[in-house]
Amino acid sequence: MVLAIADEIARMEQTIACMPEETYGRKHLMRSIQRMKTHLMTAGYEVVDMLGQTYTDGMKVVANFKFDETLPEGCQRITAVTRPQVNYKDEMIQVAMITVSQNI
Repeated sequence: MVLAIADEIARMEQTIACMPEETYGRKHLMRSIQRMKTHLMTAGYEVVDMLGQTYTDGMKVVANFKFDETLPEGCQRITAVTRPQVNYKDEMIQVAMITVSQNI
């Protein structure tokens, strides 16, 4: 059940990331997601935030790569999280599935 909740959190974060900053209710939704993550953390679970982060070789993820000429040359950025990485008591119990946009 925890992994299903984590997957839904990732979907909501992905949707919110596409919304303009001024969208009514966006901040409220972001705070709600943070509260859900906090509740999971109190039970020993961590949903790792990867969206928008720089991708580095050797990350333990399942990654799909796509070319994006709008990024600076040599840049690799995580632009979508299909399934988040979930840790339980500092041990990975779900590997992330991500999309990496790159200009290499």
